[in-house]
Order: sequence, then C-alpha cells, then structure tokens
Amino acid sequence: MEIKLNSNLIKDTDICIDIKKVGQEFCAPNKSPTNCVRPCYALHFVLFGRGTLVDKTGKTYDITKNNAFLLYEKEEYKYFPDRSDPWSYIWVEFSGAGLDELLSLCGFEKDNVVKHVRDFNEFIMLMRNMYESYDASETQQLRCSAYFMLVLGKFIDQEQAIKLPPKATKNKKLLRDILIYLNNNWVSDLTSEMITKLFGLSIRSYNRFFAEMLSMSPVEYINSYRISVACERIQKSDSSIEEVAHIAGFQDVAYFSRVFKSIKDISPQEYKKRKISEDPFLWLKEKGMFFR
Repeated sequence: MEIKLNSNLIKDTDICIDIKKVGQEFCAPNKSPTNCVRPCYALHFVLFGRGTLVDKTGKTYDITKNNAFLLYEKEEYKYFPDRSDPWSYIWVEFSGAGLDELLSLCGFEKDNVVKHVRDFNEFIMLMRNMYESYDASETQQLRCSAYFMLVLGKFIDQEQAIKLPPKATKNKKLLRDILIYLNNNWVSDLTSEMITKLFGLSIRSYNRFFAEMLSMSPVEYINSYRISVACERIQKSDSSIEEVAHIAGFQDVAYFSRVFKSIKDISPQEYKKRKISEDPFLWLKEKGMFFR
C-alpha cells in the first residue's frame, strides 16, 4: 500500500507500507534465543515480563513491560526472554520504501531501537485493533495500514511534545483550529469580533497571536488566502477577472485588483496574460500551516 505524505515533517516523500504479519506471543521461559538477520522491519510492544535484545554491534538492551523495540530490516539481532519473568509481546512486521526517515521521527534509530512508551494502553489498543484486522480479508491491508499509521503518528506526537514546550504545542493547535475555520469560511464576511468570540480571545490578543505565529495580521492572512484562491482559479480556468474576484470573496473588483497587486506585485490581468505557473499556496506550506 503506497501512502503519499505531504507535511512539514516529511515533504513530498512517497511512503510505501506493506504489512507482512501481525501477531502476539507469550514466550516460555526456556524459549531459545532468536538469532537472525531481519528480512523486514518488526515493531514489538512488550505487554508483560522482561527480555534481552542484542544488536549486531553487541549493544545489549534490557527490555521490560511498557517498552517498544524496533528491529530494522537486513540487520542482525539476537533476542530472548528472561528465564524468571519471560516477556510477552504484540508485534507487527512490515516492509516498504522511505521508512527510515519516518521511523526516525518516531524516535527510533539503528543504534537506539528501544523506547519507553507513554500512554502505553493507547498504543496497545491500536495494536490489538490491527491484530483483529489481520484476518485475510480483502480490506486487511487497508485496515492494518491505517492502524499502523495511527501508531506511528502517536510516536511522532510524543517526540514533538518532548521538543516543544506545552505552550508552543497549545498555540500551534489553536492556530491550526483558527486557520481551518478561516479557510473553510473565507468567502464569508469574516470579522475579528466574530473570530475572537468563537475562540475565546480578545481582539488585541488575536492580532498579537497572528503576528507572533505567522508574522502577519489576520486581515493580511485572509487577503493572502483569497488571492491564492484567485491565482489558482486564474491558472485552472478561463474565468474573467470579475468572476475570479467574486469567487475569491471580493465584491469590489477594483479593491480586488489593488489587493492582488499589493501581494503579487502585478495586476490580476497581467498574471492571467503571463500564464504564470506557480503554487499559489506555497507561502503557507513553507510555514507548515496549509490546512485546506
């Protein structure tokens, strides 16, 4: 199954995911060590007990409940349960292209394959759902891949939470929510009073928030977004400038032309004449705030 990811974390990267197997095992104390070169990736979550993992360099990991460990494809590992408290785990084997960068965002590296998992039960719920979906049905790969991406998404969220202070995370979420609302209602007569009331902000804090997060005012954002919509329309249709203005939420065509030129440095007529080919929303994508 191939998934196209476009995000500020991984840009224009084709991620191919093939779920090979999902299983769980309750190891016996005398189980022989597994010693092999992995043909694919394998992600394990330890449900109970303890065990030991040794990588090809001889690095040893003592692994316990609430830990996850990732075995990389084409890498040699040896792992075995503790004899007095043998582990049990649920696991998924998978292969694909472009996965190392994605797994790195999850906090895994070839020289650091074990992670302590916060919110462990939430991960296990997703893994159990994946296990139940591994049923040889025609939709098996789709459902298993969906749960797997949710698992990786939770890992990435945890890594980002470590790097970003709580306030920064909260502000980013608030900005995302505001932008989604603006982007869904840009044709309406949006006012600062309306938005601040909806999101529980004062007008002063609303303006300051946009300046801090996007280096522009709310009005500048809305106008820039509308002009991006206009540029996209000009590129993809034969609509007149008057039609484009109305589609972009401007009732006054002269005002639309002034705003357009102030942002694009040329008039909409000239933009259309030159048949300019660009990504009208690149300015938002570069900020990692493209919600449409």
